[in-house]
Amino acid sequence: MIKKQTALKFLLGCFLITNVLPLFSEATEWSESKRKKGIQILTRPVAGSNIEEFLGKTEVDASISQIIALLVDPQSCKNLYHQCKELTVLSGSEKKSSVYLRNGAPWPVNDRDVIMDRSFEQNEKTLTTTMKMRRLDSNAKATPSGVTRMPAFEGYWKLIPLANGKTKIEYQAHFEPGGSVPQSVINMVLTDTPYETLLNLKSLVEQGKHKDAKYDWIKEPVTTNTGN
Repeated sequence: MIKKQTALKFLLGCFLITNVLPLFSEATEWSESKRKKGIQILTRPVAGSNIEEFLGKTEVDASISQIIALLVDPQSCKNLYHQCKELTVLSGSEKKSSVYLRNGAPWPVNDRDVIMDRSFEQNEKTLTTTMKMRRLDSNAKATPSGVTRMPAFEGYWKLIPLANGKTKIEYQAHFEPGGSVPQSVINMVLTDTPYETLLNLKSLVEQGKHKDAKYDWIKEPVTTNTGN
């Protein structure tokens, strides 16, 4: 009887280790690192990486198309994306393309660059629109001298229409910078990159940049005028 009880306890322990504990280890919670001017920044660990991923959230009074136009416009690079030095479309269309991105870094850290796939998709029911970004193993554009190519980059922009006519924005990404980067610089990037980028986006929206943008592959929500 004692042997049977011992065996049952052993099997129960194995079950907990293999089935229950992984559920907790995978459910990593987000931690808020900044909240200011209507922008919230969160970070969380990524399994197998020393670099956390970030998530920035805010709301803007803008159409989905206006935001898309700002995201894909190479001329908006330095005014929108934090530390952006170059954004070049290498091939494709506005809906799906291969792009080159170069970001600046504080001295003495090298600038970073990446070639990535950028694509849009829209949920037909909710109209939530997502711009996905993923590093491509490509040499379509050579890395300039003194610049380090990032070995990994993945993220997305999610544009969620709200009932009040505004659009909720989520900007999430994880990257591996490659080379040697001080932890202090990494921590700064994880907060400053999404915060400053979303702050710039809000400013460009207020200025009316690309306000009249339209795309035949994007459906905008129907707004109801409640005024008399």
